[in-house]
Amino acid sequence: MENRKKETEKKKYSYPYMLGSMLKISVKNMPGTFLAALLVMALAEAASGAGVIVKQNLFESAQEMMGGGSAGRVYGAAILLGVYFIVSMLLYAANNLLQEQGRLRLHQEAGNRLNRKASRIDPICYEDNRFLDDIKRANTGIESVVEVMWVSIRMAGIFLCYYGFMGAYLAQIETGLLVMLCISFVPYIIGGAVRYRMHKLAAYKAAPYQRKGEYYGRCITDKEYARETRLLGAYGYFFRKFRENMELARDIDWKATKKSELVEIFLRFISMTGYIGMLLLLFYYLIRGRVDIAAFAAILSSLDNISDRLDTMFRNTLPRLTDNIGSAENYMAFMDLPERKAVKEIPEGKRVSFCKVSFAYPGNREPALHQIDLDIKEGETIAIVGENGAGKSTFAKLLLGLYCPTEGRVEIDGVDTREIAPGNSAGKLSAVFQNFQKYKMSLGENVFLSDSGHPIDEKRITHSLNRAGLDEGDGEFAQGLDTMLSREFGGTDLSGGQWQRLSIARGLYRQHNLIVLDEPTAAIDPLKETEIYQRFAESAKNKTAVIITHRLGSAKIADRIVVLDKGRIAEQGTHEELLTRHGIYSEMYHEQAKWYT
Repeated sequence: MENRKKETEKKKYSYPYMLGSMLKISVKNMPGTFLAALLVMALAEAASGAGVIVKQNLFESAQEMMGGGSAGRVYGAAILLGVYFIVSMLLYAANNLLQEQGRLRLHQEAGNRLNRKASRIDPICYEDNRFLDDIKRANTGIESVVEVMWVSIRMAGIFLCYYGFMGAYLAQIETGLLVMLCISFVPYIIGGAVRYRMHKLAAYKAAPYQRKGEYYGRCITDKEYARETRLLGAYGYFFRKFRENMELARDIDWKATKKSELVEIFLRFISMTGYIGMLLLLFYYLIRGRVDIAAFAAILSSLDNISDRLDTMFRNTLPRLTDNIGSAENYMAFMDLPERKAVKEIPEGKRVSFCKVSFAYPGNREPALHQIDLDIKEGETIAIVGENGAGKSTFAKLLLGLYCPTEGRVEIDGVDTREIAPGNSAGKLSAVFQNFQKYKMSLGENVFLSDSGHPIDEKRITHSLNRAGLDEGDGEFAQGLDTMLSREFGGTDLSGGQWQRLSIARGLYRQHNLIVLDEPTAAIDPLKETEIYQRFAESAKNKTAVIITHRLGSAKIADRIVVLDKGRIAEQGTHEELLTRHGIYSEMYHEQAKWYT
């Protein structure tokens, strides 16, 4: 993890690289919309520049009329100016509509790519706080990377089509006017570079505080926290933590904004010399007779537009670009994180071997598991027991290939789990975790999603629910499998035990040869737990099963019991064998037996 992180930090994501990547995505996913937006934008910007010629034509017509010429040409020039304004308005309206559609579609595709990438990242990365900050920054970067592309396109259109047209027009009148126009650009470009560097650094510093602040905010507002927060009177505490972290993030951003604004104010004074110089030159050329009165009036009437557009571009458009480049880099960096690529398929998923396996979480020197040697045979039911913190859940994640060992090898049917991508176990492995998810979906969907790669089978869903101790015909499920399990979406809610039984049904529904039950009955009373395990034992015949539990009464159904203590295998054997040894298992079993006597 550490090496992969360093490689990512070393890589630089240049502005051309980001822009090129987004352009490729746009051309691939929305070629028609993208090309139409470019064409209409070019026409709109060129039309804006062409206004100076239309105005010059009107002034020349008026000048001729004052000299005794026909008024007909003036009327024609006035009509042309009116048509020009209407066409310009329509082009800008079409330009805005097409760009907004392009933004929305690119935003959706960038989000889709981020989600697909996250699904391929090594799951152990989620144990690293720095990686969680990366995700936070990458999600923010979705909007930023879209802004970078479309703002860049807009600026390119303004430079190439509007200022390109105006530059060519001024150059054919007097080269000095073009030079003064170019001088106006330079200070803004410098200011944009300064702003970019400041805001990029601020985004990295602020991300941890923003993530913490958002978490404390959820502790106040989210349903899963609301009751306990209010019962404990912890609202004030969480609000203070929320405010402290968000203020720290805000202060970092404010300092960067203040510094960049001061730099820009200074550079704007320099830029004004270009505008003033153009104005003075224009009068000089008029006095010297190098510019006629019509051209003088056309350019003078356009100077405000030139200046306003320049100011808007560098005061609003360019800052939008530079402010977003840093965040967009975070998106690009996340998209380039290395993945665990599948090299081999799991043949059957029936046998598992641990060979001298040790594992430590990122940032922890002390291993959670030490030198584990264990073979799980085909069709065998194994129970992993031990006190809290013994390493049971870590063992389950290594067994399923979610995590890779720090030392040693975990093999499924002889295939090293390092060579298997997480989730590449369809029809072979299944699991039920203690920290299960409560999906705000229908009853049937909550079960079906564990095997969504295959057609839905309502009979299997019902059978899985029954094996887990739930009945779709119960009055609580008024619409059967279609009952929505969320009051938020007009449905019903379940008790903690019912949600846990539903998670068991989800694990059982998935086609598998090996299943891991990681404390799946913690919220279920012992009598119901015994019933569920008995049903599970019947259905697990001829399949490999691993039961992780702290209730030793449930471990008796296993063919073999493995006792973990401080990350090591302390004992293993059958229930009767372990009782006769008077070791850790025997002590724990008799201690728990007192609870029920």
